[in-house]
Amino acid sequence: MKRFLLYIVLLSAGFITGCKKDENPILDDPDQRVAAALVEHQAQLLSAENGWKATIYPKLGKGFSFYFKFDKEGKVKMLSDFNTTTAVTFQESTYRLKALQFPTLMFDTYNYIHLPADPNGSISGGTNGKGLTSDFEFAFDGMSGDTLKMRGIANGNLMDMVKVTAAEATAYGTEGIKNMMDANTAFQAVNKFPYLVSGSTKVAVGIDATAKKFTLSYIDENGASKVSNATFAFGLNSLTLSTPLTYLTTTIKELFYDATTKQYYVNVNGTRSNVLNSLLPVLDLKALFGPLKDYSQIEYNSATIASGLSADFNTKFTAAKTGLFAIGSRVLDKVSTKFNTDNTMSLIYTYRNSANSTLLATITFTVAKDANGVYTFTFLSQDGNAGTAGPGVIAVTDYFRNNKFKVDWVTNPGSGPTYGGLFNVTDNTSFFYGTLIK
Repeated sequence: MKRFLLYIVLLSAGFITGCKKDENPILDDPDQRVAAALVEHQAQLLSAENGWKATIYPKLGKGFSFYFKFDKEGKVKMLSDFNTTTAVTFQESTYRLKALQFPTLMFDTYNYIHLPADPNGSISGGTNGKGLTSDFEFAFDGMSGDTLKMRGIANGNLMDMVKVTAAEATAYGTEGIKNMMDANTAFQAVNKFPYLVSGSTKVAVGIDATAKKFTLSYIDENGASKVSNATFAFGLNSLTLSTPLTYLTTTIKELFYDATTKQYYVNVNGTRSNVLNSLLPVLDLKALFGPLKDYSQIEYNSATIASGLSADFNTKFTAAKTGLFAIGSRVLDKVSTKFNTDNTMSLIYTYRNSANSTLLATITFTVAKDANGVYTFTFLSQDGNAGTAGPGVIAVTDYFRNNKFKVDWVTNPGSGPTYGGLFNVTDNTSFFYGTLIK
């Protein structure tokens, strides 16, 4: 019995000794671990001797690029593509590394990175109280090569920070972001309908610099409209997309800019494909037009439409305007064609009576469309206002009643928009045209 008790005492002593040998106070002390992590992350921030380029895509839209230069005294200088002033004027503020729920980088005094998150919605074009739901405090999410991955504390927005080269740092310091923004403005001024080519398919490229939105659209083999979009930020020589976009069999994450040729291009598996320009939209309007499609109405507004594009229709509109005025001094302002889901077309006249009240007169036609996309309109009915105003506008009503039409784009030779039109199939110089409406 005594021997047995001795064994227990010896085993217990050995167990206690073994535990003491395996103890590591540093590993078991979370405060020391966090402190060590903050030191490591500070070293990471300072390791980019030329600074960092970064992108963030807030949850409520747009994308923004930044150039950061951190110093060991807790100061950071930055540029941003938020606007043309922030793109060229360095602004200095402070930053801190702090142990919150995670080791956190805090931009703790106001700078450009706060602009997308500003609760005053007018600052960023976001909503009051939220801005664009962006972030300015970030948890460290890992390092991969020269890329430091960050995650927003408040809203979870991701921000990738990439070490820049000496040449890139020079470019940032010599208005490189603004140069790219200006180049995009110039490109859009001379490339009204840019597009990419994939096989025999033309893919329309849309760049909305105000909304920071990039769009690709094309017509698939079944005649259906395919549209995909992403927000973007300006780089030194590119538009960087928030998410990869795929058209047909091609996927892109960036649209590059060649400053020498003043041309955008994509790089797919090492092969360059230039963005080309068209004088008219590259998507067939027939695939986009009709009930429940991209457009179902064409509106000729005499106050805003470019006149004289179709001499024949303009003559008929003038006759209708004169005829309607003869009926109680009524003034014709608009003519609209609206294609309805019940296979009818509403011909809508908007006019003002002698009391200057706006009225509508609607004449309804049944619609027949053949395999070649040719429309025929047959009178079906009219409302009470059309019963009164109809004799005055008969020149336009008969234009639709007595002719067959195809839908297509109408080029405006001026600087205004491109219109949609219904072309008389027996005389291509005669067409009803106007603004396309959903």
